[in-house]
Amino acid sequence: MNQISEVLTTLLHYNVAVRDTLEYCLNKETYDKKLFEEKKRSILIEVDQHTPLKDIIDHSGENGKKLEKAIRDFYAEVYGDNSTILKLADDGLRVDHNQHLAIYKHVLPIHENVTSMIMGIIKDGHSKNLDVAEAEKVFKAEDAMYRGVAFLTLINDLNRLFNEYNQARNEAKGEETPASKFIGNDIQTVIGNINFVRGNSKETNAVYKNMEDKIVALMEMMTGRRDLPAGRKFPDVMKETAETINLYVRDCEAAFRACYPQLINALLEQVKKDDEAKKEAETKAA
Repeated sequence: MNQISEVLTTLLHYNVAVRDTLEYCLNKETYDKKLFEEKKRSILIEVDQHTPLKDIIDHSGENGKKLEKAIRDFYAEVYGDNSTILKLADDGLRVDHNQHLAIYKHVLPIHENVTSMIMGIIKDGHSKNLDVAEAEKVFKAEDAMYRGVAFLTLINDLNRLFNEYNQARNEAKGEETPASKFIGNDIQTVIGNINFVRGNSKETNAVYKNMEDKIVALMEMMTGRRDLPAGRKFPDVMKETAETINLYVRDCEAAFRACYPQLINALLEQVKKDDEAKKEAETKAA
């Protein structure tokens, strides 16, 4: 593995940890405590030690400082010991599902920032005729999975909020209330997050675009900018959209898991070789 691929692999590994935080926006009976602890360790260690990410941040001026602050804020609010979102207890990891928006606030921009770094390094590698094929393959698989998981969690929340909004309005006999206004604001925040993920996507394949089209259509129906299809009701459209996203995530996850472990293993093997070479050089020097 060449040096540029090593850098790309470490950045990809970091983005996976950031992406996998979205797991806590899914309602599950239990969450793996060990995986939580691994993610918690991974989020901060990359900016606390001399790593490719830290090196890029340190050479990125004001933007680098902003990203490092964003990462530290992310850790503090989501993974830190004083977090009210994720909390380890005797019976396992407790997740406050009323705070999904706080998770999106951190995960989405950080993932996109690191993605921009990866794309820039890949472009630089191509310009220098360096072999980045394997890392680029994994990057594309990871990016596709990230967008699928982001849409999955965001649409789940959008559907839930939309139902809560309508219930609040029905209970008030159609009148707007403080409760419905609060929910409406959350709906707009989720829609903004969905558009942020869409706006940063470079995906062009038909399967992705079909999913994206259904998501856009659903949002427009919810906001009154598009009529429901004839003979269909909101639960029908919500279900169809969710099923489309689930299928996309299923296929993307399979593609990602088919190539990611090999890249990580290659990095570990390269690190081992580098350590052995370093020790050998030190022995000769002595």
